[in-house]
Amino acid sequence: MGDFNVSRFPQDQLHGPPRVSKAMSEFNECLNAIEVDDIRSVGRFFTWSNKREGNAAVNKKLDCVLENWGWHKVFNHSYAHFHNPGVSDHSPVSVALSVPWCSGSKPFKFLNYWVSDDRFLGLVKCVWGQRLAGNPLEVVISKLRILKRELKSTFKKPDPNPKKEAIRAEIEVIQSRLLSNPSDLGLLRQEKLLISNLGKVKDEEESFLKQKSRITWLKLGDSNSKFFHRSVASLHHINHIDRLQKPYGSWACTQAEVDQVAVEHFRGFLGVQVPHSVSNLGYSKKLSEA
Repeated sequence: MGDFNVSRFPQDQLHGPPRVSKAMSEFNECLNAIEVDDIRSVGRFFTWSNKREGNAAVNKKLDCVLENWGWHKVFNHSYAHFHNPGVSDHSPVSVALSVPWCSGSKPFKFLNYWVSDDRFLGLVKCVWGQRLAGNPLEVVISKLRILKRELKSTFKKPDPNPKKEAIRAEIEVIQSRLLSNPSDLGLLRQEKLLISNLGKVKDEEESFLKQKSRITWLKLGDSNSKFFHRSVASLHHINHIDRLQKPYGSWACTQAEVDQVAVEHFRGFLGVQVPHSVSNLGYSKKLSEA
């Protein structure tokens, strides 16, 4: 962490030439070679200023806090706070090793590999064949709720590692028995079935991690689980919000305070009351036109 005397990207510079310089390219090549990247940050974005006025004023992000994968695994919820510079031309930075919050129940998420399961189509047909009362839209909503409940019950997300290790242990036992009786048809069929099951579990794990990582440019089937897992961890690191700045400059640092600031922010432009002079018809028309 500290002043690297060069910014990484053109958008890291205000009131300067919008181009990638040779120094920027070499800096990024170095970071890629040693596999480090910026951690999440709050506070000031431009960390250095030449303290000039008008067209001569330049602001850049020259100070960075960089992390490797080892740090990422241990301190996934850490973040850098770039403070006001005070009398200096650089912003001081501190690193907080925050503890992850308990976010409560997670929303339902449809997993793509479910459709390849033999039970999936039958489950959907069973739910969709039910007769329910109400208008067509209410019926669709009700069936989707029932389907969600059935999917969660049928496809409970197990930890794939114990399942993989159990199958590998069974394969080891069967192959040890095959050493003394290599032509046993029953053992050969068991080995083939276990290897097929192991491949299916690994494919499901890879599909699940690919979906969570939101990587769209890489295809399944090349054992990319490790890369997808790292991408998922990186997304969790980037998307985690543990502090927000209030309108008057102070910071909300607890989960309750962050929740309150977020609600008040959106209420400010979503909770505007409709004037009584505007008719419901006219207001609906304006909404549809928008």
